[in-house]
Amino acid sequence: MDVSQPQVDVVREFGFPAEVIQIVGRTGVTGEITQVRVRVLEGRDKGRIITRNVKGPVRIGDILMLRETEREARKLSTRR
Repeated sequence: MDVSQPQVDVVREFGFPAEVIQIVGRTGVTGEITQVRVRVLEGRDKGRIITRNVKGPVRIGDILMLRETEREARKLSTRR
């Protein structure tokens, strides 16, 4: 009896894995959002580095699952 699991396409099932390589800063009205730079690990944009906003705790080296890789977060602006 063969109990092998069927092949699962990670990108279609869960999204695009991306590794956090830099923490840019905090944003949002109360600073609850962290802006990070990530390197996409799989999919058609593999190797691309993009800026994304993340809610919740995040560290360098964490793997995020992105639903899509086309959009990038706006750069943080300095306050007056």
